[in-house]
Amino acid sequence: MIWFKSCKYCLDCQHFVIIGIIFVFMDMATCKRLKAKADLLSDKRKPGVCALEPMTCCYGWKNVNGVCQPFCKKPCENGFCIGPDRCSCFDGYRGKECNEDVNECGLPVRPCSHSCMNTFGSYRCFCNNGYTLDPDGKTCIKETGCTSSRCQFGCQIDKNSDMGCWCPPGLHLASDNRTCKDTNECEGSLHTCTERQSCKNTFGSFICVCKDGYVLGTLEDMVTCRDKNECLTGNHRCSPKANCVNAEGSYSCHCEKGYTGDGFRCWKRKNRPTLDSLYFLYKRSKQTRPTHA
Repeated sequence: MIWFKSCKYCLDCQHFVIIGIIFVFMDMATCKRLKAKADLLSDKRKPGVCALEPMTCCYGWKNVNGVCQPFCKKPCENGFCIGPDRCSCFDGYRGKECNEDVNECGLPVRPCSHSCMNTFGSYRCFCNNGYTLDPDGKTCIKETGCTSSRCQFGCQIDKNSDMGCWCPPGLHLASDNRTCKDTNECEGSLHTCTERQSCKNTFGSFICVCKDGYVLGTLEDMVTCRDKNECLTGNHRCSPKANCVNAEGSYSCHCEKGYTGDGFRCWKRKNRPTLDSLYFLYKRSKQTRPTHA
């Protein structure tokens, strides 16, 4: 460490330190100039960057369009990669690869006022007779003016003072006008999944999962499905004698020079004999070998 006493600033210069701590005393102008230079380098240095000129990503990170992105050998199923083999899980999921469900109904602080039903990645609340579920989906409130004894979740009174059963968001009233059925948001335009994502319906909701060839990660400070780059991760089926060429959401295989095939299987190319060489072999076969006395 180099301690600049005059402007009370500590600059990390370990590559200059040989033994112990070096104390350097200098004028204020020089101190401020070095501090500004250090701050500029600090601003340019982003997570995963080990060198600036040329920009080099640290181990466990890879260069994606000039940005160092963390790399997870096993994909984060319900989350995104935030560091080398380290996932950040969405709410309702846990585990190293975010593939384990969190049973919210079994937590010490239960999310529902009355009954709770766990679902994969989420949960649903139910109310006892005489109560109805609040729009927040968690709180049960006492009925005033209508009874919920015949409704699955609760009832409500409309502006015409008519009583009817009510379903929480993500569900709709069944044909019996009492029970609630799941609304499949993936069948219509109710979901918000992008072109790189597939919609997966869940009870009362939906989740967006990345399509084949894409993986969830950060790109330009946004969480999105980015190209998986199977050639970089080694997750491809190209022949050892082929070159892997990455494409958006996919890849292709091309046999190396001197080999032929579809890229997934490559074998050594055999040189086809020319007409001149065939004629030469034919004439040679007609010649008789001389005999030695």
